[in-house]
Amino acid sequence: MGLSGLGDLLLTCSSAQSRNFAYGLALGQGKPLAGLPLAEGVPTAAIAARIAAERKIDAPIITAIAAILDGTITIRQAVSALMTRPLKTETDV
Repeated sequence: MGLSGLGDLLLTCSSAQSRNFAYGLALGQGKPLAGLPLAEGVPTAAIAARIAAERKIDAPIITAIAAILDGTITIRQAVSALMTRPLKTETDV
């Protein structure tokens, strides 16, 4: 977690040079994903969603991202499901 880690995080979040950013941008714009270099976030989302489900951890954003990436739901459906979730108090773990 030095300056190189911070730089990597900033690049991943804000630059089309980042595979994750470029993949997410194309996905959000409805552009074809074929031919794009695979972003490590794609398989990681599925793994994170599986681990959350196995451990009974409520991780709605991770679950929605994994479902979008595997084609189970659309982005519009994911946003609607996330925004209409019942409100609840966040607790310390």
